Amino acid sequence: MVVSGGVNPADARSAGEYVALLRTLKERSGLTLRQLEQRAAERNDVLARSTLADMLRRDALPRAELVTALVRACGAEQELPEWLAARERLAAGEVPSPDGTDTDPETDSPGPPPESPVHGRRRTAYSAAMASLGTVALLAIGTIVLLPENEGDDPTANRAATSPTSGPAPGFSRVRPARAPDLCLTDGDVRMDGTGESKLLAVQRPCAEAVPPRTYLRRAADGRYQIQFHHPRFGPGCLTVLSDGPFQGTLEPWDDCGAGGASQWFHIDEADGKDRWRLRSARDGRLCVGIDGGAKETGAALKAEPCAKPAGDDQMFLITRED
Repeated sequence: MVVSGGVNPADARSAGEYVALLRTLKERSGLTLRQLEQRAAERNDVLARSTLADMLRRDALPRAELVTALVRACGAEQELPEWLAARERLAAGEVPSPDGTDTDPETDSPGPPPESPVHGRRRTAYSAAMASLGTVALLAIGTIVLLPENEGDDPTANRAATSPTSGPAPGFSRVRPARAPDLCLTDGDVRMDGTGESKLLAVQRPCAEAVPPRTYLRRAADGRYQIQFHHPRFGPGCLTVLSDGPFQGTLEPWDDCGAGGASQWFHIDEADGKDRWRLRSARDGRLCVGIDGGAKETGAALKAEPCAKPAGDDQMFLITRED
């Protein structure tokens, strides 16, 4: 039986081939990772985009509940039994022979077990926990330059000529907006004006209230940085510039530090010789991180916006190392 526009899960002879067919199913759906996550939620399924990206990148056999959520989100619910039957066959170590009968392979390992479902839900749980503390800000999103979405981007794309030693020292750091040095980079639940929709994003808050999480700068060999939030309970999350949706341009902590490609990397450039820094998107070097709202507004979200020329204080940050 050929299903899903020519994708037949019964053809899979290994876990890797099965995942490749799932990738084809996803591509033919025409949906982004975010759209699939949203469609799964509408069906009461859990399919975090970071978990989905990790699943489709590996050759390990996915768990049945993830397969179910993806197939349903792709609009192929009627074909779900075929997908689950093929998965069960592979999990049992059986592969189809050319004549259509099942045989036991001499060597066909599904590889290491996939990530725990907790991994994919960590940010969701984190968001709920932080919202319960009342860290809610109002966000009025204006026009933001659309970042091109390419879910397969190599995080080394759009590399600028930045010296690996020209930026701030990596490690746990305090990041403060230059216009409001009593505020610090942290996370908070941000609510969209008029819709009530909310999301856990990078915001500025009084430094005494900004920990946890702790901010960690991870520097790559080419001099670019990931900006991570480390929480004692929920673990690390990498700030990711969102490329679509109502929160486009804002920075969301993702628990998968590879799923966002170049959207999770930044150039940190010294701006004026006064130990002040600009955070520039590695995906689009024309975009710098600024503050959405008043520069001194508690709870205001950070967002990627066109870099000011000349550089202004609104896109300047003070970065100091913390042990």
